[in-house]
Amino acid sequence: MKKMSKVVTIRIITVLFLASLPFLGSDCEDVINQINNPATGTLQGNWTLIYNAGTTLDICPGEMVSFPSNTGGTADLQCPENSNVIQRDYSVSGTTLTYTSSNVQYAVSFTQNNELVLTGINNNRLLYYTTTISSKKTNEGSVKSDSKASNYNSSEIIK
Repeated sequence: MKKMSKVVTIRIITVLFLASLPFLGSDCEDVINQINNPATGTLQGNWTLIYNAGTTLDICPGEMVSFPSNTGGTADLQCPENSNVIQRDYSVSGTTLTYTSSNVQYAVSFTQNNELVLTGINNNRLLYYTTTISSKKTNEGSVKSDSKASNYNSSEIIK
């Protein structure tokens, strides 16, 4: 009788495993689709920094950036604490954004929520921007709470 219960248990486990395969496969398919079809967005527009990561946390919290074009032009950068707008020429080649005067470079990508992500190429920054501010996101991470943050903007490298 013990042998019979082991066989039944193994059959039940096998049936449950086989029944769960379609569900597991759909999760894998979603991940593969996100890799093969990354979120797309447009650089052109007004962006507000919501998250600053990496080893260099030197960008002013809530930095506002305005990119007039997807291919290049003059960006307006402004720290909320400072009313002065800084203008920086930039160019975009493929997915690389370069501030031309400082040669600061970022890989441009977008999240599924259409947030702009700038990943430093020649600097150790990871910057997330959004077109709208939510109080939850500004209180997360290092944007508002990090004591290392300063009045520097993303077009500069501080040495």
